[in-house]
Amino acid sequence: MKSPEEYFIDRDFPVEPQTETLSDSEKAFVEKFLGVSAENGQGDLVLPRPVQAESVTSFAAQPQEQEHSAGAEKSAGVPTAPEKCDENLEQAAPAETVDADDFEEKLKEENSLQLVAFTLNGQEYTVPIEAVQEVIKYVTPTKLPSAPAYVAGIVNLRGHVTPLITTGSLLGGGEDGDGCRFIMVCRRKGLQLGLLIETVKTMYRVEQNRIDWHVESHLGSDAEYVMGLLKADDQRLVGILSVDRIVQHVLMA
Repeated sequence: MKSPEEYFIDRDFPVEPQTETLSDSEKAFVEKFLGVSAENGQGDLVLPRPVQAESVTSFAAQPQEQEHSAGAEKSAGVPTAPEKCDENLEQAAPAETVDADDFEEKLKEENSLQLVAFTLNGQEYTVPIEAVQEVIKYVTPTKLPSAPAYVAGIVNLRGHVTPLITTGSLLGGGEDGDGCRFIMVCRRKGLQLGLLIETVKTMYRVEQNRIDWHVESHLGSDAEYVMGLLKADDQRLVGILSVDRIVQHVLMA
């Protein structure tokens, strides 16, 4: 069986087209960390040259619930072999879903969730698939002298200002840039950012009763960027990261 990485590399996926204007969040980031007004297109003058990104895959949520066989329902929550899940995961997430203010609250009302799992410093984490645009191979960012330590720099990815986040630093697990071979590109609240990760592990489809949204009782103050916990079959609790909180933290740093 192919690993997730081998599966992704062997496939060709569509990528998001380049845009010519900056979102309000992108303008705020440019003005905050590059010190240049982004009004009237001035921000474009300070962006790095577009990177030649090698896309590993594009992700998205299913546009509507699809029927599953009884066997598929029994296996909900078990990591699915990539060869069996590609038909459900290759369409672009609707813009209204990606930027909806109540996105995270709506996740709690869904019957089931799709999560993309990755590893970092020996730990497994997940991100809701609606927030993930694609996974690309690591590219070297342009450093920002005024940025906090967890911002590795920025890249111009298909016309979007894309800060790269040293995810391990943000989560309190130490520096993680050197061992990261991939970038998980996420988009929320008008800002595209890249989470530096070591590997893409698998993709989960889980029922709502497998998610614990009361993370404070398990993690306490360490729950700042974790909005939920997936109850894995081996009794592990796997963190579900809040891209919303990460974006907010970056813009308010």
